[in-house]
Amino acid sequence: MALGHALWLGITFPIDPEITVAMLQHLVEESPEEADTRAVAATVAYYITSVRCGEEDDLTFFASQMLASVADKHSHINNQSSFDLWRRTLELDKPEVFLKKLSGAIDQLVEDKWWVDRDAIRAKLDAEEQ
Repeated sequence: MALGHALWLGITFPIDPEITVAMLQHLVEESPEEADTRAVAATVAYYITSVRCGEEDDLTFFASQMLASVADKHSHINNQSSFDLWRRTLELDKPEVFLKKLSGAIDQLVEDKWWVDRDAIRAKLDAEEQ
């Protein structure tokens, strides 16, 4: 349950991306190899590092390697064209889709026992964006 809370906070707020990636890596390691949750978590790790650190950062490289490893274990992906097809098939190329999928996985971890009022936080964040 605590991992779910930490993941939500680490993705919602711009905390140290290394911490966010470590938590996502834990989710990858704790999920079955064939589970889509692994692919989604690794994709979000890569997305977070790309946005917060840049494409050339070592942490982004680490996240890309984690994603490649997950692809191999999930679907025996071992070349770029297969990887690209795998990403499109699972919609891992669409942040609006993979972030929603991760949200569902986090909801399962937390089991509706949130320590914070997510709706109030979301409303405040939405108000600040406008």
